[in-house]
Amino acid sequence: MSGLFDDFRSEFNKPNNTLVQLILVNVVIFLVLLVTKVSLTMAQNSGYGFIMSQLLIPGDLNAFLHKPWTLFTYFFTHEEIFHILYNMLFLYWFGRLIDEYLGNRRLMGLYIMGGVAGGLLYLAMYTLVPYFQNQADTARMLGASAAAFSVAVGAATLLPNYTFHLLFFGPVRI
Repeated sequence: MSGLFDDFRSEFNKPNNTLVQLILVNVVIFLVLLVTKVSLTMAQNSGYGFIMSQLLIPGDLNAFLHKPWTLFTYFFTHEEIFHILYNMLFLYWFGRLIDEYLGNRRLMGLYIMGGVAGGLLYLAMYTLVPYFQNQADTARMLGASAAAFSVAVGAATLLPNYTFHLLFFGPVRI
């Protein structure tokens, strides 16, 4: 087990490796939450709901004002395996392009700013749109979709004619 931990630490500490670091942080948080959920469920403890309430961004503006850190924690939090898998694949494919053409620092900035912008838009929708206002007190958002899509939009804006070669699909233009 220490060999696997050493491999993760080695990959994480490599310079100019922002993309891998972002993916590893997301995966490690997912695994920690998964182990926590299983452990608390087996112990018949309901503390997992409280933990998640501290990480997910609430739809209610007043609840958010009591937990402003959720504007940053929600986009590192996943509960479903396919949710994190798709987000991290998407981040990897488009993040490689941003990393190659703009560099590590811009990739990190784009990821964080995209996640924050997604969170603010979510709060605005649940605060300003009457249809959503009725559901705001129970609504919560999680996942890196906003952050990953901001990287994808950045890559598509930067390289509109770029072509991916995908297994089973062949060449696909952005």
